[in-house]
Amino acid sequence: MGLARVWIETLDDGLVRADQVVEVLAHQTAAFAGKPGRWLLDVVLPVSQGAGAAGQWHVAASHRTLRQTSSEPRGAAHRLVELLCRLDAADAAGIVRTERSDDITFSFHAFPAPDA
Repeated sequence: MGLARVWIETLDDGLVRADQVVEVLAHQTAAFAGKPGRWLLDVVLPVSQGAGAAGQWHVAASHRTLRQTSSEPRGAAHRLVELLCRLDAADAAGIVRTERSDDITFSFHAFPAPDA
């Protein structure tokens, strides 16, 4: 079954099904209007989305942000992929959440077992 029963919570409290994720990445945004750039930890989905105005429409892969930080989230993408691999091997069902302390960490909240 893979990761069809595992969901990843996004920054805006949305949920992305883990088996739909094709990439996990951290990247820095540009500084804007006097505000410093931020680091984003994103999952990428295999669907396109468009943005812009008439004559300047851009189509790109859909990025969903899991966490935003002021410092580089070193190793966070690897830690998430490792967790997803363990959950896949365990045929798990539940929600992966990101948490921020000194570093980005992940927690898994399993769905309760159905009554037999």
